[in-house]
Amino acid sequence: ALTGVLAVGLVQRASAKTDSPNAETRTLEGTWWVQVTALTDCVSQVPLMSFTALLTFAKGGTMTGTTANPAFAIGQRSPDHGVWFRSRAAHGYRASSVALLLFGTSPNFPATPGFQAGSQRLSQAIDVTDPDHFTGEAVSEFFDVGGNKYREGCATAVGQRFE
Repeated sequence: ALTGVLAVGLVQRASAKTDSPNAETRTLEGTWWVQVTALTDCVSQVPLMSFTALLTFAKGGTMTGTTANPAFAIGQRSPDHGVWFRSRAAHGYRASSVALLLFGTSPNFPATPGFQAGSQRLSQAIDVTDPDHFTGEAVSEFFDVGGNKYREGCATAVGQRFE
């Protein structure tokens, strides 16, 4: 009986390993530590500031994330919720997510440009460079509570798989 229980446990563990990302695959699925570099604008792409984010890409195409961007006041920005899918590029993916901005803040340059209550929408192009790393580019759009876009920004990202 003990041998049977051990065999079933080994089969279940092997099956779980098959379902998870491994050294042979370049999937986006999983959780990633991400170093984000916000850019001064989308044309010159001069680095403005860097911060970390944690993104999780679930099987089936949903994603969640959170950021440590110091431009936002504590509690101002909700977690990200969104979707992801494989793009036409060999190891490319696209992701789209939204976070709610729960209250507005005034500008306090150079630390923050200030934000209106509303939402932030992120559109990302991601290239998984090897099984444990990715690079990405993102466009960030900000909308007031009426849905009017009032700002757009760009960023680059480097991700490392969380294990």
